[in-house]
Amino acid sequence: MIRIYMDWNVMSQMKAGRHTEFSEIIADKDKFFKLYSTSHIGDIAASNQNESNKVNIDSDLEFIANLTGNYCVFNTGKEVIIEKRSPQELYADKTDLKDILNILDFDISELMPNAEDQEIANLITPALDSLKNLPIDDVFKQAFENPETAAQMKQFLPDLENNYTPAGLFNSLLNMFHRLNEKGDYKQLRTIVQNGTKINRDRLYDTSDPYKMIDAGYQKLGITYPDVTDLNPNAPQWYNQLTNEYLKLDMHGYQEDQVKIDKGRKQTFRNTMEDAFHTAFATTCDFYITSDKKNYKKAQTIYEKLGMNSLVMNPQEFIQHYKDWLHFKGERFLRIIPAILKHVEPRVSEDGNQRTYFGCFFLFDYFNKITHITDNETEGGSFLMLSREKPTNSRHLFGNELDVLIRKLLTVFGNDIEQLDGLDEKTEAAQIREGTWKGRKWIHNKLLYKLRVLNGYLQLYISNSQ
Repeated sequence: MIRIYMDWNVMSQMKAGRHTEFSEIIADKDKFFKLYSTSHIGDIAASNQNESNKVNIDSDLEFIANLTGNYCVFNTGKEVIIEKRSPQELYADKTDLKDILNILDFDISELMPNAEDQEIANLITPALDSLKNLPIDDVFKQAFENPETAAQMKQFLPDLENNYTPAGLFNSLLNMFHRLNEKGDYKQLRTIVQNGTKINRDRLYDTSDPYKMIDAGYQKLGITYPDVTDLNPNAPQWYNQLTNEYLKLDMHGYQEDQVKIDKGRKQTFRNTMEDAFHTAFATTCDFYITSDKKNYKKAQTIYEKLGMNSLVMNPQEFIQHYKDWLHFKGERFLRIIPAILKHVEPRVSEDGNQRTYFGCFFLFDYFNKITHITDNETEGGSFLMLSREKPTNSRHLFGNELDVLIRKLLTVFGNDIEQLDGLDEKTEAAQIREGTWKGRKWIHNKLLYKLRVLNGYLQLYISNSQ
């Protein structure tokens, strides 16, 4: 199946009746595997913060559930995985930042009413009281007293002044993030960064090489842009890298997001963060579909820099791509293989025995790489191997993808040599996990087709049946 990730803009526009042709195309559940993420839940929560519009919230969540079949990609804190999770469940479990802003001010005994909990509270409270009263580095105090930095400190960390303790710093940082998420402070923070690095925002905004300009700005200052990808232990490194790259571009002015809180739909740092998360989550899929022009350009720039396998498109571009490359069904997949071998320029191995063809095709809605292998030591040893360049950040094989692929091969070739039909979820799924699956074999038009799984990768071999 072809994996698709859509941002909330596209989904909400589809829900409103737009992108009808795009909606009809991706409605094919055997062709497209559509995912949503926790960032879609964040988008809905951000646009309905007062919880008063429950009808719309429920309608949005139901739309996502029907569109994706409840397949969700989310960060567990250690890895990004795909599971069946209902949007309604995730929305109910969401954590709002305002609920933890004053955590150090709570009487912990009130949070633990049970007798057993009270014993834990008695142990924690002295340590928490000590934490509140410990002094922190004088650098913060000096920053408030320095005329050159006092204004910025009072703007972004006002709660820290005269409260130079870990508790004061903790609450000050949380309050700062609250203002970034709920108010317009991100705009001022972004201006400070751009002025400090002396980067011409107007030139950078739509340049073809934003990283070159950003790096040059830091080089003139004699400093290096900090690498913070290892500082967050609650996400995979690749996820941190993608989101940080996104914020780096926006913070310095490349296709920077609008910040507004006065009229219409409120847009703050929170919106930019959710777009960064969408851009990261989408690298688990083959296509990232977004109708946000700024998000589109930032995602393309980042994917190109980091070598992501995912393609960024808007709905109209995807429609054309579908008509050019993805509309094939049944035996037509077999008929386009000779055309690919004839017209696509291959990558040739050093010994010349392997010629690999990459493209925008997805044979049987799965394979996007063909390798022509010549075995000179065996008579008739030349064969084709169909495989897949998986999305960069999702290398595992998802169960229903194999089941759907086998059903498509059965439609073309009929029952396999052993007269098996669909995937036996109980038996064959276990064999695949254990590495003992024998695969499937078909003979069709005097050619042998053999499907196998090797190290988690599906491969289809095509050779002479003799």
